[in-house]
Amino acid sequence: MLLELNEKPIAYKPGEAARLMGISERKLDELIATKAIRSFKIGKSRRITLEAINAFIKKAEQDAR
Repeated sequence: MLLELNEKPIAYKPGEAARLMGISERKLDELIATKAIRSFKIGKSRRITLEAINAFIKKAEQDAR
């Protein structure tokens, strides 16, 4: 699948992901360190996919029940 210019990114920098989730970058760093949310590196740059964000939220909702 090729991305089109009007599509959203499929992977976000930590600061962008934290803003999408409404949490601090520090909290996101903790979630990454404990492997509560998946992330990956490209060189020295870390990225979090929208799929990983949604999976984290879904699990958090299930755990809250």
